This record gives sequence, C-alpha cells and structure tokens, in this order.
Amino acid sequence: MKKSNIFAYIELSKMVEELRQSAASDKLKEKLKAQAAYFNILEPRYFSDSLISEWEGILAITKQKGAKVDDEGKVISNAISNTIESFNQKECQKLADQVFGLFEKLQKEFQ
Repeated sequence: MKKSNIFAYIELSKMVEELRQSAASDKLKEKLKAQAAYFNILEPRYFSDSLISEWEGILAITKQKGAKVDDEGKVISNAISNTIESFNQKECQKLADQVFGLFEKLQKEFQ
C-alpha cells in the first residue's frame, strides 16, 4: 500500500491551518471559499489507497451544486465556490470537520 504524497500533506496542512482559525466563527464559510483552490489542486491520486475514497467524498460534497452561470452561459462562480456559498453554518462546519479528520489520518501516515 502506498503512502500519501508529501505534496498532499503539505498543502492539506496549510488548508487546515487556515480553516482552524475560523472553525468556531461565522467566518468559516468565507474561509472555506478562500481555501477552495485546495479542493482543485489536491487530486485524489496524491493520497494513499486508504484515503483516496475519503478525499473523493469530500470533493463530491464541494462540487454538488455545479458551476453558477449567467444568462449567457458564462461561468460566474466555479462549482466549489457556488456549492460552499449555498451551505449554512452547520454544513460548513461538517465539511471542515471532514477535512480535519482526513488530515489527522494523513498525519499518522507521516509519523
């Protein structure tokens, strides 16, 4: 079984550090949207076999609404930002908790 890529560890640690600063506040939604790029750059292949499906599940949650388009069909908000924007505080907290949980498992792989 392969270990997760060090890139996944480093980038997810940056994301988690930022999210933890806002985890218990009403700013969590804004912080999740600000960190949305991590959901795009951290591809499942960077994770170990045991963590791929968990990361894929998180990604599926973040993209469930799809992109927001205007009347002309131009994308005005990508799928992740659009989905997070639709979340209430409880849903934002749940997503953050899933990311935190995955990161804890990822940390154990590198200890």
